Amino acid sequence: MGFIVNKFVLIGSLGLVLGACSTTTDTEESSENTTEEAVVETIEAVEETEEKSIVADEMTTTFYPEVTRLRHLTEEDLEWYDIIITRLNAIDDFSGDRETVYEIAEEYGEDPEELYFDWLEIWDAKWHGDNGNYAILSEANDKLMTEILEKNIVGEKIEQTSGGYELYQENLTTSVHHKLDVDGKPYEVAYVIEHRDDYKIAEIIEFSVNGEKIDL
Repeated sequence: MGFIVNKFVLIGSLGLVLGACSTTTDTEESSENTTEEAVVETIEAVEETEEKSIVADEMTTTFYPEVTRLRHLTEEDLEWYDIIITRLNAIDDFSGDRETVYEIAEEYGEDPEELYFDWLEIWDAKWHGDNGNYAILSEANDKLMTEILEKNIVGEKIEQTSGGYELYQENLTTSVHHKLDVDGKPYEVAYVIEHRDDYKIAEIIEFSVNGEKIDL
């Protein structure tokens, strides 16, 4: 009888050992699976981050904007400038500049439409004349910046929320910044344009996204 009891005890002990081995194996396999899943998720996260770059693989840096030759201002042009700008400065804003020029034309016996057309050229020459005989006027400048974004920023949906620029006369460069919403995420894009050949060539010499410079 004593032998039988010991045999049962031995069988029971073997069962516990085998059970422990089975548990250890399951734990190791579970740990390995968890590690593999973590590695896969990390790789996927890195790949996802790389795919979200909003900069085109091949950037376009040279552009040919529409350039306007400025009016050569005569003494008569300067007299008209003083008359019109004095009247406009007396108004809160320039929203009624066409109507104001029409009124002045009637007072002086001039053709309203012709004087208004001359006024626009006089204004552009006074505003841009310090930079030379040519200029990229407001509408053409907007087209240039739109083209730069279209060529170099990629995304399903791109919206500009704000932006601005500043021309530096000493080295003929323009510093530009945009706040964009690309596929639902905000970005800050900035670049520097170098102007050559009487503004006919616009070359991007610096470009950055969220403060990080992009190799050109």
